[in-house]
Amino acid sequence: MPNYEIRYLDFEGACVGTLTTPCASEKDAKILAHAMRLPGTKRMEVWRGAELIYERPQRQRVLAADAARIRAALYSAGA
Repeated sequence: MPNYEIRYLDFEGACVGTLTTPCASEKDAKILAHAMRLPGTKRMEVWRGAELIYERPQRQRVLAADAARIRAALYSAGA
């Protein structure tokens, strides 16, 4: 059974907790990651060795939200 490392991150992306555990499948590791989520964490990543196999929220969504905040700040500064 492969080992998976589950990392919980705060809003700035700093790791606030990890859990390393064997799981029968990627699906089981993802389910465990959600079930064991630490209070106050904003993101989670599931790793199998050096391979990132799952993250929530996905980085594209995080980047889109950051871009929207930047656009809003630029708009309000120019108004």
